[in-house]
Amino acid sequence: MQGTPGLHVVGVRHHSPACARLVAHTLRTVRPRHVLIEGPADMNARLDELLLPHELPLAVFSSYRDEARAHASWTPFCSYSPEWVALAQGSAAGALVRFMDLPAWNKAFHGVRNRYSDGERRTARAIEALCQKLGLEGMDALWDHLFEQPCELDVLAERLRVYFESLRSEEEASERDQLREAFMLTHVEAALAAEDGPVVVVCGGFHAPVLARAQPKPGAVFPEPPRHASARSYLVPYSFRRLDSFTGYESGMPSPTFYQAVWELGPEDAPAHMLRVAVERLRGRGQHVSAADLIAASVMAEGLARLRGHRSLARSDLLDGMAAALVKDALDVALPWTMRGVLSPDTDPLLAEVLRAFSGERTGRLSEHTPRPPLLADVERALDAQDLRPTARARKVRVELREPAELERSRTLHRLRVLGIPGFTRDQGPTFPTEPELHESWTVAPSEDFVSRVIEASGWGPTLEQAATGRLEESLLQAGPDLGRLALLLAESLFIGAKTLAERVLEAVAAQALREPDLSRLGQALGRLMSLWRHDVLLGAQGSTQVGAIIVAAFHRGLWLVEQLDGPALPADEQLLRALAALRDTLRFAGRALSLDAVHATAVFERSMADVRAPPAVRGAALGALWSLSHFSDEASAEAAALRAIRAAALPSTLGDFLAGLFLLAREQVVRAQPVTAALDEVLRELPQDDFLIALPALRLAFGFFPPREKEGIARSVLSLHGKDPADARALLRLEVSPQVVVAGAALDEEVEQVLARFGLLEPAGGA
Repeated sequence: MQGTPGLHVVGVRHHSPACARLVAHTLRTVRPRHVLIEGPADMNARLDELLLPHELPLAVFSSYRDEARAHASWTPFCSYSPEWVALAQGSAAGALVRFMDLPAWNKAFHGVRNRYSDGERRTARAIEALCQKLGLEGMDALWDHLFEQPCELDVLAERLRVYFESLRSEEEASERDQLREAFMLTHVEAALAAEDGPVVVVCGGFHAPVLARAQPKPGAVFPEPPRHASARSYLVPYSFRRLDSFTGYESGMPSPTFYQAVWELGPEDAPAHMLRVAVERLRGRGQHVSAADLIAASVMAEGLARLRGHRSLARSDLLDGMAAALVKDALDVALPWTMRGVLSPDTDPLLAEVLRAFSGERTGRLSEHTPRPPLLADVERALDAQDLRPTARARKVRVELREPAELERSRTLHRLRVLGIPGFTRDQGPTFPTEPELHESWTVAPSEDFVSRVIEASGWGPTLEQAATGRLEESLLQAGPDLGRLALLLAESLFIGAKTLAERVLEAVAAQALREPDLSRLGQALGRLMSLWRHDVLLGAQGSTQVGAIIVAAFHRGLWLVEQLDGPALPADEQLLRALAALRDTLRFAGRALSLDAVHATAVFERSMADVRAPPAVRGAALGALWSLSHFSDEASAEAAALRAIRAAALPSTLGDFLAGLFLLAREQVVRAQPVTAALDEVLRELPQDDFLIALPALRLAFGFFPPREKEGIARSVLSLHGKDPADARALLRLEVSPQVVVAGAALDEEVEQVLARFGLLEPAGGA
C-alpha cells in the first residue's frame, strides 16, 4: 500500500503466512532504510534481545503496576508472524528497525491481554457480508479462501489493500485505535522526514489505510511511564498451545502447527504433511485409521477444494474432508473450526485429537544469553534449597507445618501457587493455617510453561516473597467490601507468610464487619477470626487485642443480622446455619475473655426460636444454640422445649429445614436425648407418603450433619423403639441404590396406582 513517495505500508493479519511472505517480498524489493513495525516501542532499546538465537514461539511480556491499576499483556511472535519476519529480515539487511506502537503500559492498552488481538474485528459488517456472499463460515475460512491460497505476491498485495480499506470504511475506529494510530503516525512521519531512504511499515491491516497517508514531519515522541509506577517487559517462551484460538487465544490464525507447515513447506505441500501428522496422532492414541479411511479423507478434501475454487487444500478443506471420512456417528455440535473459542466438551473426541495435532505441542526456548528477571533466579534458588525443583516425573511432597523449616517450605509452595506457577498442586491441607491438621500434601511435576509463567509473575515483584505479596495486594484492591473474599485473602496472606499484608487485611475486615449486610459472609469471617484469636502462632494473633476487638464488632453485627432474617418458606442454607454456629462458638469460647453480652445474645436466640416469620432452619438453629450453650435449667427442660418445637414444625415443607438447623448446632445433645428420637420417629411415621417425599431432601441435609458413628447410635434407638435388634443398626445405614432412584421409584409407583384406579383395576384395601 503506497501513497506518499518512499513510503510502503504493508497491512497484515497477525500470524498469517501469506502476509509474512508478502513482507519478506517487500523487503527484498524495496531495500528500505527504515522498517517500522506494530509492536511495543519501549522494546526498541532492547531489540538485540529479540534477535538472539531463540527457538520460536516467544513473546514480549509487559507488566504495569501503580496505586490505581495493574495490567499484564503479551506480544507473541512465531516464525511466520509478519512482524517477526520484518524484524529479523529487516535487521539482517541493515535497515533501521524499530517498533512504533504505544508501550503496553499505556492507558490505551488497559484491559487488553494480547496486543495482536483481532477479536473485535471478526464481526465487522464487511466480513459478515463477505462470508454470506461466498457461503463461508467465519473469518478464518474467509481469510484462507481469499489470501492463503497460492497466488502472485503483487496480486496478494492488491487483494489485501482492497480488503483492509473496505474493513476500515465499514468500521469506525475506537478511541484506543485513534490513540495508537496517532502515536504510530509520529514515527512514520519522522522516518520519512529523515529523507535517507525508503520506509517500510508493517502493521495490522485495519491501521494501514491511515498510516499510508503519512507525510514527512520530524519529531517522534516517546511517553514515559508515570512516576512511582512499575513498568517492566521481559521475553518469555511461548507455545503453540497458547497461540491457538481453540485454547482461547483471540488473535491471529488458529491451528499454529498447520500454518507453520504452510510457512515451511508452502500451501501446496502442507496439507498432505498435516494429514499424515493427524493420522499418526490418532493411531498413537489407539484410534484405528485404515488406509481406506486415509484415502477417503484425502479424496473428500480434494473434492471440497475444487468445489470451493481452491488451487490447494485450505485448512477447512482438509478438516472437513477428515470429518466426513473418519467420523462415523452423528455429531452433537457444529464442527469446531466453523467458530472461534475453546473447544466444546461435546466435540467428537476424534475431531478434538485432530485439532490438537493441528495445534501442535511446540514450545519456544529462549537463548541462554537472554536477560532474566530477578524473580526467576530467586525461584530457582528457593526450589533448590528446599528440594522442590520438579524432576522428570511427578512426585509427592509432604509438609509438616509445625516444623520451622517445613513451614518455610510450605510458604514457598503457597507463593508459587498464588502466582499461578504450574507444576505445584496442593492435594491436601487445611483451608486455614490454624486448623488442627497442620500438614499438607503437594504434587510437584514438570511443566513446559514453568519458565514463562515465572517471568510473567515478575511483574509483581523481584523475589518470590515480594511477587506473591504483590499478587495478593492486587487482590486486596479488588476485594472491595466483600467480607467473604477478605476472609479468604487473610488465609492466603498467612499461608505465604506475609505478616504485614495480613495485618492490612485485618484492618479491612474490621472496617467491613461493622457494615456487612450478609450473615453468611460475616459468619465465615468470624469463624476464621476466632481461629486466629484462639490458635494462631504464625502471625502472632493468638489472644491479640486487635483481633479480639474485631471479633466483638463482628459478633454484635451478626446478632443484629440474625434478627433481620425472615421468610417462613425459605429452605435451609448450610452457609447461613454455619454462620449461626460461628456466633454460638464465639460466645462459647470467647464470651468471658472478650466480655461479650451473653444475656443479649441468648435473648436474640430466644426471639428467633419463637419467631414464626423466621426461616424454619433459623428457628431450629436458635434452639440448637440455646441447648448447646446450656441455656435451659436442666436437660429435661431442654428436651421438653425441643419436643414442643419439633411438633410445631412438623409440616412436610418445614420439618427437614428445622431439623437441619437444630442438628447442626446441637448434634451431640440430640443424640443423647432419647425422647427427641422417639418423637422424631413418631412424626416421620405419621407422614403420608407424598408428604414424606416433600420433606425428604431437607431431611437428608439434616441427618447428613451426623457422622457415621452417631447415625448408628440413632439407628439403634429407633430399632429399640420398634422391638428390633439394635445390632442390626449398621445395616440401616447402607443404601444399595441412590436416593434419587428411590424417589423416582416411588413416583413411578404412584403413577401406576393412578392408572390402575382410572381403569378400575386397583385392588381394594385388604385384598379381594
